Amino acid sequence: MVDLFPEADNRKQVWEKDIKGFAAKRYVMKELVMVISTDAWTNSFYQKTAVSLTGGAFSNIEGIPPGADFPAVARGTTLKSARILQHGGEGSISWRDILTSNIAVETEMISDVTDAVVFSVDNKLYNMMTQNDTPTTINTVAITAGFEWDSDTIQNRDPVQNLLDCVREITIDRYPILTSGQGFVVMNETDYALMMGNSKVVNHPTFKLAEGIIRNGNLAMLVGLRIKVSPVVTADKMLIVMAKKVGIWKVAQALVVDVLKDPQKKHTVRASEIGVAQLTDPEASCLLTNVRKT
Repeated sequence: MVDLFPEADNRKQVWEKDIKGFAAKRYVMKELVMVISTDAWTNSFYQKTAVSLTGGAFSNIEGIPPGADFPAVARGTTLKSARILQHGGEGSISWRDILTSNIAVETEMISDVTDAVVFSVDNKLYNMMTQNDTPTTINTVAITAGFEWDSDTIQNRDPVQNLLDCVREITIDRYPILTSGQGFVVMNETDYALMMGNSKVVNHPTFKLAEGIIRNGNLAMLVGLRIKVSPVVTADKMLIVMAKKVGIWKVAQALVVDVLKDPQKKHTVRASEIGVAQLTDPEASCLLTNVRKT
């Protein structure tokens, strides 16, 4: 049975107060976007269509005569606006529990409340980059029925080709996802397990699982894409992006955590972050769907 902090099983005996092995919480999706500060309530941006610019009919880029005017080029963009939103939460701990609990309840409350904000911001960024899992302008690739990563026919499972199909779509739109070194794929924990259990993946010549990669927050690398795992990614889907190009997180207030002390009564842990997510380059993103048959 899970106990709440004030319940009897958590009362102090002669235990170590700190629970060992608690991993620090961290952002994942925020690492894939540009982070820029803002002091505006409403923030406008241009969402563009990715095409190589040309001079149009009778005005080619190639072959400008000596002394002639240069051809005019222009990119199609759509002006969009969005307002900042605050992501926040708080939790309280009684004074007696701070003094007498077996575990460091205040430290753990800070960790948990902070993680709630981190999850909310990352979830917002995932929804931005996938257009809430209902794409209209980003690239999409759907795995054919019977070829999912948990297909009953083992030889039909081919994560390597599925990722390459997404890379193809982004590259067609003139985003150098591989040569830039900014190619990432993000998936949830279950789909990561399916990928890592596939022999076509671990035996592929581009597969890397190195200490340096893991230390930097990336679990592995495959076909030039760094692999990340996040619980905000929808089951049966995964996101492939060119990082730092696909979008922006405009921050009005970076993550702040405060402990509000009501002496001899309780401590309240409060955390928040304020910002707005902007999808500037939708075609630098691709949503892979139908990863699982169940």
